[in-house]
Amino acid sequence: MKRALKPILLLLPVLALLLVSGCTMLSLKEAPADAPAPPPALAAELRRGVETLCAHPRYGATLSRAQEYIAAELAAAGYAVRYQEFTNAEGTFRNIIAERTGTQPGRYVVGAHYDACEPADPQDSNPGADDNASAVAALLALARRLPAHPRHTVELVFYACEEPPWFGTEGMGSHAHAQLCNPQDTLGMVCLEMLGCFSDAPGSQPALFPGHSLLLPTQGNFIAVVGNLDSVSLGRSAQRHLRRHIRTLRVNVPFAGDTPLYFSDHRNYAPRGIPSIMVTDTAMLRNHRYHERQDTPDTLDYTRMAAVTQGVLSLVRELAY
Repeated sequence: MKRALKPILLLLPVLALLLVSGCTMLSLKEAPADAPAPPPALAAELRRGVETLCAHPRYGATLSRAQEYIAAELAAAGYAVRYQEFTNAEGTFRNIIAERTGTQPGRYVVGAHYDACEPADPQDSNPGADDNASAVAALLALARRLPAHPRHTVELVFYACEEPPWFGTEGMGSHAHAQLCNPQDTLGMVCLEMLGCFSDAPGSQPALFPGHSLLLPTQGNFIAVVGNLDSVSLGRSAQRHLRRHIRTLRVNVPFAGDTPLYFSDHRNYAPRGIPSIMVTDTAMLRNHRYHERQDTPDTLDYTRMAAVTQGVLSLVRELAY
């Protein structure tokens, strides 16, 4: 009896995923064969941003240089920059905020954390190129391209304190910001988390969940859109825009903050009833340089990063303009 049951039990995750796929909570979309290559100038812009952010440490008391750079870039793009100060067990920190003010009620939040994970050994280093200079550079590129006068306000937030020891606590910058968001007024949140690690090599994409390899690609050449069951509509919109430029996987699952699907800043908006998604290269599941000194600017794929940036820009334009 036990032997007869074993194959059935092994198939349960696969059957569950098939059911999920039928309920449109799991979707893989290929980019069109004739999708145009992203502009080389955008890829170069992203590289410059990542290299600038990685030139100095971005943890603890060393965040000031990154703050100054981000604020200066936003000001140069015509934004009135403001700061949200918050306090946690380590001190007082700043979220950096800029917005395009809408003509109608409602706002969309697009955010990325600008801190990197501090090494346990003070003699070690962590440049944090993919995690998360890649997303900060993309968010700055987005800021430079957003027109004035949207229908709905677009709030761009650069978070401090996403990484340990604050992750998963009320000391996160995104937790502080989420508490300010009125769920009735906040129409959606898009979290950008690690956008630069891609590979066409077989086996370069570890499993996201049991049964992954039977249904999903094992090459790390796609971008993922992750959200809970309240954000299916937002996730579909994101996938529609992203897949015009790059292979895109969408996953919508019940909120569970202790899984990798919620290991970023969107975790603090979902419990407040705000539709929220994460756009990611799957972080530590794909990037073996995660939180290591090898996470350097030269390891990123800026062409695919540019494709993702174009998709996010297209999404925000549709949502808010």
